[in-house]
Amino acid sequence: MEPDKLIQAFTQVVRNQDYVFSPEAIVAIPELLNKLAQLETQPPDLFAEAIRQWYLDYEDVRDAVLIEEREIEKVSKSKPEIQENTQENRYRVVQDELKKLEERKTSNSQTKQP
Repeated sequence: MEPDKLIQAFTQVVRNQDYVFSPEAIVAIPELLNKLAQLETQPPDLFAEAIRQWYLDYEDVRDAVLIEEREIEKVSKSKPEIQENTQENRYRVVQDELKKLEERKTSNSQTKQP
């Protein structure tokens, strides 16, 4: 798996498939965010590997990322100027989307409790 494709696939899953994140995965998001913050200036393969190591513990997330990654492979490259794939921007996008997911899921679980 190419690091850029894994990062892109993970971002798409976080953004569009929040239902695959179990309560346990949501609780573990801060840990992932801390790890990613430490790797922000590192090469994309280390950033992607941190994501991969995290989602291995969450089967539904892992499966969704793998499926999304296959879809990315199938689709022809879009115009580069439209993509969020500059290295710095990519890291910010992943972090921002994870924070949004965590906030959404945390507020949803709090409103559902009696």
